[in-house]
Amino acid sequence: MSTPKCEGGMGILNLEAQNICLLSKWLFKLLNEDETWQQLLRRKYPGDTTLTQGSKKPRDSQFWSGLMEIKDLFVSKGKFKIQSGNQTRFWEDLWIGDRLMKEVYPSLYNITRRRSEIVAKVLSTIPINVSFRRALTGNRLALWLYLVRKVANFVLNNENDTFVWCLNKQGSYTVKSMCMSLMRTEATPSKWRSWRIKVPLKIKIFL
Repeated sequence: MSTPKCEGGMGILNLEAQNICLLSKWLFKLLNEDETWQQLLRRKYPGDTTLTQGSKKPRDSQFWSGLMEIKDLFVSKGKFKIQSGNQTRFWEDLWIGDRLMKEVYPSLYNITRRRSEIVAKVLSTIPINVSFRRALTGNRLALWLYLVRKVANFVLNNENDTFVWCLNKQGSYTVKSMCMSLMRTEATPSKWRSWRIKVPLKIKIFL
């Protein structure tokens, strides 16, 4: 019922999805802007950690708790453009290639000591600063050497990382693009024409 008409649904507004879309707009601004209210929120909640490293805590405000609840869903729809590497997780955020590091190298991620480490910390030393719970041998060692070669030439600077929205060509967040992503379903054909038929609305709904 809440699937958009262009996807073959009835297009009835889903308030829960709408709330997720509006909260996501706040997250996009927190990641990409540096005005007074963003600075205040970062100091009060994430503190010395990054926004993506944050988690819901018992004493957090209802607003911040809501942001943390939808954070992972929001981040999965975009990609970080690395500058300083201080706002992006090495394993758990998308910043190089088309897949998360933890998905490309699951055998390495599973034995990593600090899974939420940021890119800046990992690339701060040569060889890269990653610690494992056991020695690397065989296939794991080969994967590790390949990963090191892949990121070794990355050059960091003093600019803030930016979050690029992947659901549109502009790379900027829109409520519409998020809503369409949440409502999209394979339950009906994507090019269904019933809403364009010149019949009364009640007949369209029946169809």
